Amino acid sequence: MRIYSTYRLVLVAILVATYVLGTVQSVLGKSQPQLFAVVSAAYLAFSAIALLRHMTLTRPYSDTQLFSEFFIDIGCLMLMSYASSNSGLALLLVVCISAASMTLPGQLSLLIASLSTIAELGEVAANIAAERADVSQFIQAGTMGMAYFTAALAIRYLSQRISTTQHLAERRREDIERLSQINQLIVQRMQTGVVVMSHNGEIKLLNNAAAELLDYPDVVISPGSKAPTELVSMAANPDNNSQLLTLGRGKVEVQVNMAHLDSTENGDCLFYLENSSKIAQRAQNLKLASLGRFSASIAHEIRNPLAAISYAAQLLSENPELEETDRKFTRIIQNHANRMNDIIQNILELSRGRPPKPERFELESWLRDFANDWQTHNPNAAELKVHASASGIIVKVDPSQLRQIVSNITENGIRHSTTEKERGQVSFELTTSPLSGGAVLDIIDNGPGIAVEDEDAIFEPFFTTQVQGSGLGLYLSRELCLANQMSIVYQRTESGQSCFRLQFSHPNRGTLT
Repeated sequence: MRIYSTYRLVLVAILVATYVLGTVQSVLGKSQPQLFAVVSAAYLAFSAIALLRHMTLTRPYSDTQLFSEFFIDIGCLMLMSYASSNSGLALLLVVCISAASMTLPGQLSLLIASLSTIAELGEVAANIAAERADVSQFIQAGTMGMAYFTAALAIRYLSQRISTTQHLAERRREDIERLSQINQLIVQRMQTGVVVMSHNGEIKLLNNAAAELLDYPDVVISPGSKAPTELVSMAANPDNNSQLLTLGRGKVEVQVNMAHLDSTENGDCLFYLENSSKIAQRAQNLKLASLGRFSASIAHEIRNPLAAISYAAQLLSENPELEETDRKFTRIIQNHANRMNDIIQNILELSRGRPPKPERFELESWLRDFANDWQTHNPNAAELKVHASASGIIVKVDPSQLRQIVSNITENGIRHSTTEKERGQVSFELTTSPLSGGAVLDIIDNGPGIAVEDEDAIFEPFFTTQVQGSGLGLYLSRELCLANQMSIVYQRTESGQSCFRLQFSHPNRGTLT
């Protein structure tokens, strides 16, 4: 409507200027000059007001408003055509009808064509009555009416096709934008690093995993950000599509796979980055899972004959005629049978993989109950102390599995601390993490601690430094921590004491972050 209003104002201005500046022989206003002057002036004012209105207002127009404008166009043009005999101004209604067909519904656009035809026939009838035309002019008027309807139908059909195509293009654009957002979200959430780089080393796309491996501060790349020289060198050699590189300030070993996005030498390159340590860890986990299932099947088969051996040794020790030397051997058999039974019990516990049943409870009171219960059953074994930085610290874990974790760590701490001191001491230091808001439990003993060369292996299955140990206690504790969304690490305190740190997830979020 803005375009049509501009056209209408320019057209009327030209007609008025031609009438005012024209010669005596001008056809405009030839029959009724006063009528032409009044109508053209009024039409010019209306055109200016309509253009100003369309330029300033942005709300949608009603069909009635648009129909009124086209109706005024028909009336003014036909009055100006009547005032100018044989001027051809009636042809200008074709543009008006075309605009109406593009903006009005089908019935109203045909009504505009009908009114234009009626107005054309009325003009001819008025000219015949004034003896300025003969009856043959009706044929020309009928032909003009056919042209009006033909223009209305043709423009209506074309405008509907264009409108349908435009709506389809809009829907396709929305679908593409939505798919693009989904693709970006998937790429950002991928565990594999993804980097898209131009031929000159400029980064075009970087997901979270790649930013972490390359030590970039943010995934939002500023213009001109360059990729590491290792990736640029790799892209320069099209035959080398897979390579193990050391990237980032942390010097992480990364398996890099490259693919060219097009066949040209100056095209973009796509890199997939895999942390080789995580790959090795996944392979290790698969191997340990397979080993666990195999061990569980063996342990189940050993348990029955082991029970028979233990029962036979117990019956043999009850024989009153047995000598003291033989009784010593039966005690050795029973001790080792009990040890083997404990190992089998731990293996079966791992293989069952019972899912945790988390509960919300206050950790400080739970620790005090645990310490009191432990010292009740082991009054001379060690001294257990509980210290909390704040009261009311809540956790959400499986209480029975937490008891098993804390028992394993406490038992190890007491066993190692009593090797150098007469009475062991274990402290439970309870705080909260400033980052996640979850509880942090430090289990500290006064023993010598774990040797530095053994710290990386203490959570591996069957690793032990004790003759009587099974090597499964800490491994089982780590597996239970992972099942309860907890982390467990070994470290030294500032004073050099041995410490196992348990970090709990936030009770309201259920994650460590």
